[in-house]
Amino acid sequence: MKNSNLVVFLYFLCTVGCTFCNAQDPDDKSLIETIITECYLEPLYLNGNLDKIKEGFHKEFTMYVLYKGEFYVTSRAKWMENIKATRARNLPQKNYSWQFKIIDYEGQTAVVKLCINEEGNLKYIDYLTLYKFQDGWNVITKQFSMF
Repeated sequence: MKNSNLVVFLYFLCTVGCTFCNAQDPDDKSLIETIITECYLEPLYLNGNLDKIKEGFHKEFTMYVLYKGEFYVTSRAKWMENIKATRARNLPQKNYSWQFKIIDYEGQTAVVKLCINEEGNLKYIDYLTLYKFQDGWNVITKQFSMF
């Protein structure tokens, strides 16, 4: 009888322990949304400070682009150069809005699906992946569909 009680007790400890190990920190969802808003959406779509991108996007960030049948891989530095070149052309400012469709996270990994509207019409669906480093969440990859 003692052995069966011990087995049940150990099973209970393992179950409870695993639950706590895999528990999501409720603050992480808010932190992820804040990082993406302040270090991606506002700098890019509201003509904010591009240096904020460096705060939210890891230095090894990679963007994957499929454009007109061609596949490109872009670094954070190259992406920021492209943004600056576009801004230098002084194109008319458009109105953008966005919705977080999915923020799924577990432990140190997160995936975000983000819909971005231009002048009220769907323009992009972004898929961002993030890691939680010692100093916080950083976007490590981006791929998107353009409409």
